[in-house]
Amino acid sequence: VVYSTEAGMTGYSWSISAGGSITSGAGTNSVQVSWNTAGPQTISVNYTDGNGCTAATATTYNVMVNTLPVPVITGADSVCNGSTGVAYSTEAGMTGYSWIISAGGSITSGAGTNSVQVSWNIAGPQTISVNYTDGNGCTAVTATTYGVMVNALPVPVITGLASVCNGSADVVYSTEDGMTGYSWIISAGGSITSGAGTDSVLVTWNNAGPQTISVNYTDGNGCTASTATGLAVTVHQIPVADAGPDTIYISTPVQIGDPSTGPGTISWLPAAGLS
Repeated sequence: VVYSTEAGMTGYSWSISAGGSITSGAGTNSVQVSWNTAGPQTISVNYTDGNGCTAATATTYNVMVNTLPVPVITGADSVCNGSTGVAYSTEAGMTGYSWIISAGGSITSGAGTNSVQVSWNIAGPQTISVNYTDGNGCTAVTATTYGVMVNALPVPVITGLASVCNGSADVVYSTEDGMTGYSWIISAGGSITSGAGTDSVLVTWNNAGPQTISVNYTDGNGCTASTATGLAVTVHQIPVADAGPDTIYISTPVQIGDPSTGPGTISWLPAAGLS
């Protein structure tokens, strides 16, 4: 920082308070100073003019060394992958706002202001950082970085019978426990008889043919699968036994008995297990 006094004099004598140091120009009419301690500081000078006269006291110049700002970021530090419009903000009323985001996200609006909106597109640990210039014209030495965990979306798994008979009741289907917001959906050929809103349901299948049951939920990170998980179920028609014809016809003549003594008789006996 440059401080100067009248040129063409001799015996320039600069002095500085403990919060700064003269880095160049001592003994000349212009010095450069580094300020290292925040708070009120001073720099003073005296010299001998062309008449050989020196001021009775040096001239003292007051300098306020302002503390560097430390930006603060507020916003969600745990989000779901695919989240959009997530707001992050820092102190208002500053200038030169500069936001930087890691590769797993993108700033969709607000760049250059104190508040941005972000879309998070890659699961895992991510960061967002900001810096600015405050009302004193000071900028933080390093930007403030804020850690954000982008959680992977859950993928529900359904366990249960994928092949049943038409009319089957209380067929159990379940998914991961310990979640919230369980939502089960079943095709028109079945009905949930109990357990809706929980991790396990009982189903009655009423129509033969291909059917489905699906589920979604919100996990412990507050994330929900982008689409529900579906399980294909084949509902088989119950067979109807055919006892066969109730009359048996013999198309080939059958001779019963001895023709010389007259017709004989025949008895029909059912096979074992029939009547």
